[in-house]
Amino acid sequence: MATYILFWNPDISSYTKERFLEDFSDVEGVGNWSFYEHERVKPGDSFFMVKCGAGNTGIVMRGVIDSRCYHGDDWSPKQRSNIYYADIETCVSINPWSDAPLLTPDDLTAAIPDFNWCGGHSGRKLEQAAANLLDKIWLEYLDSNQEMFCNRDAWGDDYYQGIISKAQAKKLVKRHGCRCEICGYSYAEVFGTQEAADRDRNAYPRVVRNAALDRLLYNICGNCRAMPAESIAAKLLEKQNANR
Repeated sequence: MATYILFWNPDISSYTKERFLEDFSDVEGVGNWSFYEHERVKPGDSFFMVKCGAGNTGIVMRGVIDSRCYHGDDWSPKQRSNIYYADIETCVSINPWSDAPLLTPDDLTAAIPDFNWCGGHSGRKLEQAAANLLDKIWLEYLDSNQEMFCNRDAWGDDYYQGIISKAQAKKLVKRHGCRCEICGYSYAEVFGTQEAADRDRNAYPRVVRNAALDRLLYNICGNCRAMPAESIAAKLLEKQNANR
């Protein structure tokens, strides 16, 4: 699976700020995008979209490519003849006009200096080693900024349950202590930290959607998972308030 970097400057793009905000409100993606390196794009490849230009800049979308590239009319007034598009499905969208922090071009350049993160041709393929590193950086970024989903500054929290690999999910479980955050049951104390992170029944952290919670992901044991979602959120909120 290849990874492509798309660039978006709303000041010059046919996809304007207003269109983005309307799609964001409706939990919709942009639909398609132009690709400079279009020859080998295929369904199942992934993309990151980087907002450039004025204002907050950085990654604002992560998703999956749904088609091979096809020729189309130029989106700009330049009337270029060599414009190719692919259909894309957005899995995570972050509003750059909100309080959500972005992974900025400076952050990305510091980690992956051999790629121009400030603009240029949109739809360029990232080398595999750099793509693997970007996936790791992205996962850590989402884990550190879960509140943007709670605050509705981003959507796509199903990404955690449907897109990330089991290996990545296990790292999240391990990072949050391998302990049920409701009843306190410790997988690490019973099985050892590594085995606890490897156990299938605790392979994915649980998404708990509640605007009053500070986080989105919680380690919850099998017994506590059986409770109604409202009860899970209430117990987590009680513990959160007690620790303040």
